[in-house]
Amino acid sequence: MSRDLHRPFALDSVSSELAEHWDLPDIGDDSNEPEVNAVNRQRPVEPEPEETEEAPQPLTLAEIEAIQEEARQEGFDQGKADGHQQGLEQGRLKGLEEGHQQGFEQGLEQGLAEGKVRIDAKVAQWQSLLAELVAPLKAVDDQIEHELVELSVQLAKAVIACEVKTQPEPLLVALRQGMDALPSKGQQVVIETNAEDLELIQQSFGEQELTRRDWQLQLEPSLSRGSLRLVTSRSQVEMDLATRMETVLQGFLARPRDPVSEPPYPEFSPEPVSQEANAPESASAEVVPDTPASTDTADAESKPEA
Repeated sequence: MSRDLHRPFALDSVSSELAEHWDLPDIGDDSNEPEVNAVNRQRPVEPEPEETEEAPQPLTLAEIEAIQEEARQEGFDQGKADGHQQGLEQGRLKGLEEGHQQGFEQGLEQGLAEGKVRIDAKVAQWQSLLAELVAPLKAVDDQIEHELVELSVQLAKAVIACEVKTQPEPLLVALRQGMDALPSKGQQVVIETNAEDLELIQQSFGEQELTRRDWQLQLEPSLSRGSLRLVTSRSQVEMDLATRMETVLQGFLARPRDPVSEPPYPEFSPEPVSQEANAPESASAEVVPDTPASTDTADAESKPEA
């Protein structure tokens, strides 16, 4: 037993296979690992001595003023920076808004000006086209107007001629007007007329009245119905029916009349719309009653007798 204790240690083949290499432990200072003693027990940690805090010294007036000044300056700088940033943002927004408004107004004004030029060009073009359309219509209106006037004149003459054949008033009115047109009164008057009117005058006045007025009836076949010729020793007066009708119709056509009701032409047309489109109605309505009682023939021709 004692021999074994003093015999040197040697590894057999089995132990050498099981043996592992062992590195030396790090003996450096590692403050993070707890210190242990020889028996691998942690040494008790000695408490560190507590640091005694010194009581703060009271601030002096100068230090207080310095702190206040520093705080004021810091607040001023911070407010200035914030105000500058806010002012830049507000100025940018306001400038953007004003620029947008100004640009909008300028664009609107420019657009209106350019639009007006284009509109004026289109209006001129349409006016030219309308003028080309209106010109043929105006020519047709003028032609229709002329034809209506001619028709109304012929209609009026036909109505007057029929009135003369059926009523004695037109002839008697012409006789009275012719007597008034004679330059001297109280002398013998020879009344020349056609057979129908001669008989009509005899029936209207009678022989006794004709003798009292010193009127002498004389047949003149060349005179038309409604026409008279008054002859005295010094003058004669022609009371031709065609001349009287022409005088009345010319006076009717020459006088102004109210505008007719018709669709207006475009405003650019320089020529006024004709006002004689209603000539047939007016001629038939006015010429007939004016014939027996018209005073326009009072200025009948008066020729001195040779």
